[in-house]
Amino acid sequence: MAGEGDAYGVRRRETGAGSEIEVLLEDVRVRGFAVAPSVLAASRVEALNDAMDRIYRSQCAEVGGDEALASINDADIARCLLAYDDLFVELAAHPLMLDLARDLLGENVVLLMQNGVINRPDRKQFQTHWHRDLNYQHWVCSKPLAISVLVSLETFSPETGGTLFLPGSHRLEDFPSKRIVERDAVAPPAPPGSFLIFDSMLFHRAGLNTSSRIRRAVNHVIGAPILAQQVDIPAMLNRAAPSDPWLAGYLGYRWNPVKDVAAWRRRKISA
Repeated sequence: MAGEGDAYGVRRRETGAGSEIEVLLEDVRVRGFAVAPSVLAASRVEALNDAMDRIYRSQCAEVGGDEALASINDADIARCLLAYDDLFVELAAHPLMLDLARDLLGENVVLLMQNGVINRPDRKQFQTHWHRDLNYQHWVCSKPLAISVLVSLETFSPETGGTLFLPGSHRLEDFPSKRIVERDAVAPPAPPGSFLIFDSMLFHRAGLNTSSRIRRAVNHVIGAPILAQQVDIPAMLNRAAPSDPWLAGYLGYRWNPVKDVAAWRRRKISA
């Protein structure tokens, strides 16, 4: 109410208190990002690290090697991990991730992409360039259209090339000036197994890894179903939709285009 506490003329305000998830949600809405530390157990982080390396080697072999990926600025990116190992299906469906997505975006959401990012100390990662996860867009929404959940599989710090964010840039159409970037860029520390949650329109970039360790992470972009998946996840999974209809929608089985009108109608009838 107006005149209450330390403000006047205010009819609506964030509480700034409550459950852990409410605090994370407010940080994402206001600053554009939040950190939930140490969500995953160390054993799960180790298993995900090993699986990502194995999948990346397999993907390199699919296209002629790491050099072929480097030629298209796609080296050290392991794409659509969940199609190669169910560990990453479980990760994409982590309850905290899904709760955040539904609270920020609404009940109907779809996993747009899940990519592994490998930041090596001996070469510069392409993701060190400032970008939005909804690339090339110079407009903003009053509410999030998509959120990103970056899962750290190694300590995020300035030395390991932890991700830098430009707070508040999800509310600006254009990329800020060099002065603002140099003044405001922040790289929040995060231990392995943490979730770095941010509005997908927030400008961010990977840092330079000057440590002796490889820094791995898995990024998820979750959006409203009006957005298309980066790759056709149901086709890559190549199996029947999950029995849980919500999870089936989240993975894209509900929202992906069908081949013709009859298929669209059958889908509606069966639902």
